[in-house]
This record gives sequence, structure tokens and C-alpha cells, in this order.
Amino acid sequence: MQDIPVKPKLHIFVCTNDRTEIEGNIKPSCAPTITKEQVKEVKQWIATQGLVGKVFCTATHCLGFCSPKGGNACAWPAGRYVQGLQKTEDIKQFILEELKKV
Repeated sequence: MQDIPVKPKLHIFVCTNDRTEIEGNIKPSCAPTITKEQVKEVKQWIATQGLVGKVFCTATHCLGFCSPKGGNACAWPAGRYVQGLQKTEDIKQFILEELKKV
């Protein structure tokens, strides 16, 4: 194992877990409200904002806060969790809010 010499100011984890195709499932999931493609769009936006290396954004599976209100995300190192993300712009807004704190 070798350390990677990188330390972003902010790391956003965005749930893209999709349970809609599981037969008999009644539990909500973040996708299809928030998708891996939307996370890719946010990563491209991060690059256009000059934030590469400062802000990381990672698509994850379940963060444990399933809600019918929309997707979930977590900001690290603050440990702030949000729910109800409906679109790419919501993720961007979350990033901008968290950047003001670091």
C-alpha cells in the first residue's frame, strides 16, 4: 500500500443507488432522481470552475438515508448530509455552500 499525496478541501459523496428494478422493493432510492451521469456532469463543472484537486465528487451506493424526497449527498470533512436532491444544479449548490465553509 502506498499513500497518494492528495488532500482536497472538499469531497462530496453522491448516492446513485437504484432499487427500482428489485422485484417487490418498497424502499425508496436516490436513483433515478440522481444518476451517475449527473455526477459526471458535476465533475465536468468542477473542472470548468478550476476546482480540480480542491473538490472531489464521487458517485456512491447507499449512504443510509433513503428518502422519497430525492437523492442524498455527504460533504466531507464537514460530515454534512443532505437529502432531496432533484437535479444536477442541487449538487452544484451543495458544493458551493460547502466551499464557503472551507
